[in-house]
Amino acid sequence: MAGTDPSAEQAVELTVHWRRLVNDWVTRQHRPFEADASSVGLEFEHPEAERRIQLGFTTTSTEMLLVMVTDDRYLKDDQLALAAAAANAWNIEQLAPTLSICNLAGEQPPYLMGFRTLPLACRVTRTAFRGMADQWLRESRDLFTWCHRECRL
Repeated sequence: MAGTDPSAEQAVELTVHWRRLVNDWVTRQHRPFEADASSVGLEFEHPEAERRIQLGFTTTSTEMLLVMVTDDRYLKDDQLALAAAAANAWNIEQLAPTLSICNLAGEQPPYLMGFRTLPLACRVTRTAFRGMADQWLRESRDLFTWCHRECRL
């Protein structure tokens, strides 16, 4: 096929090429994004849940690509028990993304965050990575729609 990049379908090591794969997917989203030495992040409007979703990619010291998603809201003190119950319910029923309450001991108020991981030791094609990233975005929207509609978070 003329004009096709044959290397686009070659599986590459995620440990070396994760940033290139993430940047390729982010560029296809036609949205502004922020990148620094260790992460790439972008924001999506999510009107169904009346909020914005921030999706971030980074690596961990345990050799994982970490995909994090949060919304634009902090939890109030009276929402912590409900948020913990919601996270437990979501994690039992859906399994992915894992939902957690973050920043319980931080200076800022706590917030909900969903996580997905992918071992950096795996090999993946650009097309397969795009498909996974699209799925992560759909899961993120489902997660925060559920949090908003079912739990009023």
